[in-house]
Amino acid sequence: MNSQKTEISSELAKIPEWKLKEVDELVNLFKKYKNIAVIIVSSINDRQIQQTRRILRGKAELKMSKKNLQSRAIEKYQSETKKEGLEELIESIPGQSTLLFTNMNIFEVKRLFGENKWMIPARPGAKTPVDIIVPAGDTGLPTGQVISELNMTLKLPTRIQNDTIWVREDKLTHKAGDLVTIKEAAVLKKLGVKPLESLIRIHFAWCDGEILTEDIIYMDMEQFQKDIQLAFMNAKSLALEMNIVDKDTIEPLISKGHREALALLFELPIFVDTMLDEYMMKAQNNANTLNAMIFGETVKVQPSQTEEKKKPKEEKKEEVKEEEISGIGDLF
Repeated sequence: MNSQKTEISSELAKIPEWKLKEVDELVNLFKKYKNIAVIIVSSINDRQIQQTRRILRGKAELKMSKKNLQSRAIEKYQSETKKEGLEELIESIPGQSTLLFTNMNIFEVKRLFGENKWMIPARPGAKTPVDIIVPAGDTGLPTGQVISELNMTLKLPTRIQNDTIWVREDKLTHKAGDLVTIKEAAVLKKLGVKPLESLIRIHFAWCDGEILTEDIIYMDMEQFQKDIQLAFMNAKSLALEMNIVDKDTIEPLISKGHREALALLFELPIFVDTMLDEYMMKAQNNANTLNAMIFGETVKVQPSQTEEKKKPKEEKKEEVKEEEISGIGDLF
């Protein structure tokens, strides 16, 4: 036992002091915050990192470290807290990445990143994912050898005005998928053309034991909501077919039962006095169907007998009132 302790202490003595200190700092950040996001920084410049720190000030902390130190810190934190999912967090950390520590909801962090996009120049020797357009106007570049670069390399329509080079009209230099050569990228950068969006993306997140992968974090929520609604409608249709009663199917099932009862009643050789309006409506619908099939016309709605019976009674009441009034007039 003493020999094992001696070996461990000797190994620790070989590790530089700054590495031990950095691991301890990472462990303290793990203890301070409940959510950790892995951000790949290989395509992000230093200015973006600094801007991101300002945006997240007081809300989150970015800590850039080597992968082996991050892994050691996670292992140490796991041994102390026994938290779940930390093995997956270690496996998800790529070579060039930074850890973001926060108590904010990860989806809120994603929203903040989405609102702070950077425009960057085209990458030399790579295919452009978007169309590249050089806008018309003053380039601000003085006349000289530069004009031949613009004409020869990008084939821009140019003119000289006030001792500077102007582009006469908007020019599409590259379509999405075209290769941008090193020389073309240099000229585009000289013109200040920045066609690419650089967005800080969350590669992976660990939220107090819960794992969030990139496809979940950047899920299309509108499409997801549509899928949920469609799934609900399909499930409801299936429940109605199987006559399963719950709070969502009770009213449609009652309506369905009513319709089926009426259909059965119309097929039976009986007559129910209280269903006179339903019989009239059924007859009218049948007549409309036949008329539409034969003549392309519909039958006009006829008043029911109950309505016709009511009208003479009302007229008689009016006649009685008139007689009463005229009778009183005769007294004078």
